Amino acid sequence: MKNGKSLLFIMSVFLVLITLSISATADGVNQTTEIQGITTSTYIDVVGLATSSSDLAWTSSSGPTQTTVYSENTVAMNGHTVYVKDFSVNTGDQTVGSSNVQSSRQVTFEGYDGGNMVSDESLLIDTSGNATSAAGQYLCPFGASGSSVLPAFCNIIQAGSHVDSNYIAFSTQASSRTVMASADIPVALAYSINAHGINTANGTIDANGLVSAYMKMHLQEGSGSSLTKASDLTYQDQSSANGVIRSFGKSYAYQSGGNLL
Repeated sequence: MKNGKSLLFIMSVFLVLITLSISATADGVNQTTEIQGITTSTYIDVVGLATSSSDLAWTSSSGPTQTTVYSENTVAMNGHTVYVKDFSVNTGDQTVGSSNVQSSRQVTFEGYDGGNMVSDESLLIDTSGNATSAAGQYLCPFGASGSSVLPAFCNIIQAGSHVDSNYIAFSTQASSRTVMASADIPVALAYSINAHGINTANGTIDANGLVSAYMKMHLQEGSGSSLTKASDLTYQDQSSANGVIRSFGKSYAYQSGGNLL
């Protein structure tokens, strides 16, 4: 107990889902001849009103097709807001450890006289393709030794968070990889949020309000050259905290790639 109020502590959860079918899989696409890069950095320190919004919709195809959708909308009214965000898009081939889309945010909000902040963020990837030959798809010379065919697939994954608070500090990380030069590199999506109280000269004051995070997916995979589904997996997860919040942490990670990995 603290200040006569119940404290809610949510332990951080790390979830890793790796989908591998019996045959080799390759869920990504190759880069186009011309590639693009976008980078934005935002810093806001204001007492009053602060808003920030970003929307990305990107589709690319090299036989298989990938679609990436990112959205973020933050409105902070009647309070002190410190908002820092770095966002980037790179449509070129990526390697393990790098991302096509990446977002990083750090936000602190102290509401005055009923002030409030609402912030929503989500990242979605949708990849699909028919069965194709595995010849030449792997950098590793042994990559296609188990199968001559990359099976059909249709996978959609989304993760994000929602914050509605009058006093809070939080950070989020979002990233996805859907474009790569070979089937050795898996498609990936990761999302995390860490929310807590604000450090002051008199100690830490706990956050107050609502924080939630979620992941949902539908994964469909074939086997060999057949269009009959060999695997159909659905999954969803959501956690939330509402009240006086000492700590809330949630992390998600997804990848799907050839069984060579």
